[in-house]
Amino acid sequence: MGKSLFLTGDSGEGKTTLLFQCMKPFRAVTGGFYSQRLIDENGDTAGFRLASAKEEWEPIACYQEGLTNIFLRRMKEGMVSVPEVFQNEGRKLLSVHGDNKLILMDEIGGVELLIPEFMEAVHDCMKGPKPCIGVIKSRKNFAMMLSRHGCNSSASHLRDELEEAVLMNQDNQLLTFWRKDEDAVREKILKYLSEGI
Repeated sequence: MGKSLFLTGDSGEGKTTLLFQCMKPFRAVTGGFYSQRLIDENGDTAGFRLASAKEEWEPIACYQEGLTNIFLRRMKEGMVSVPEVFQNEGRKLLSVHGDNKLILMDEIGGVELLIPEFMEAVHDCMKGPKPCIGVIKSRKNFAMMLSRHGCNSSASHLRDELEEAVLMNQDNQLLTFWRKDEDAVREKILKYLSEGI
């Protein structure tokens, strides 16, 4: 069974940036996905896209017509989710491992919690032989998401169950990231990567 390392913490602290910096030497052997924030011409969030770890790692991109795998899109009536992205592409990104030695899951803990098929693939990866690394949405960020986007509040127990699943394996690590602790967390991530790959 592979061991996992996940970061959690407040929005804007730099969790994804730090992960991408540490993982740069391992890009060629990394599978999985990351959530790409899409911005409009004013710099406002236009949606979120499920991006393959094999793509160029750009956590923020400009929204363009024709982009695929947008799972959350700002419309006149607010944010609208597209669960099929996780049911189809998300499951595929987590099931095709090939020569990958590491599975990236950045970020888990939002609308995808309500998609059983995708969450089953997440749990299968965490139980599988390949190490997993990523970000789990913190309780605070989850609560803010609920208030901003009116998501299903019954999913909060699913977020907690995900965190508990990570902590059930004593080889796994769930690190709370604060920018002031960046050097210490970087050291733990680099150690994890050097020992696990």
